[in-house]
Amino acid sequence: MKEKEYKSLVQRLSVKENKFVNILIAFIFGGGIGVLAEALANFISNTYQLPLDEGYLYTSIIIVCIASICTGLGFFDKIVSFAKAGLIVPTTGFAHSMTCSALDYKKEGLTKGIGGNIFKLTGSIILYTIVVAFFMALIKGCLS
Repeated sequence: MKEKEYKSLVQRLSVKENKFVNILIAFIFGGGIGVLAEALANFISNTYQLPLDEGYLYTSIIIVCIASICTGLGFFDKIVSFAKAGLIVPTTGFAHSMTCSALDYKKEGLTKGIGGNIFKLTGSIILYTIVVAFFMALIKGCLS
């Protein structure tokens, strides 16, 4: 009896969000970041006479820095509440999770606090990216 009451209370008080609108907003923000990053990479490459690969490298560094600064200043979470996964999934989400971990443990010092915990959230992302890349390279090697 109590479990039913609890479930009905949770269902009644839960915020109902329109999934289609959330997907559309995430698509627009994520795509917008991609378009801006591509434009920035082309601008850097053309301005400094660099290969496009180096433009992408500098663009990634700039995006990570901007996301980290926004996280440190407290802007990132406010923007994410509107942009949803469109801002969390790309490189900005990776930078945000690293900066959050660093800020959470900064009181414990540079080594045990920040150094030991900065990859707490992103470590699994790095691990599985490496594992998937290994298997994709293995599959590509077998198919070639």
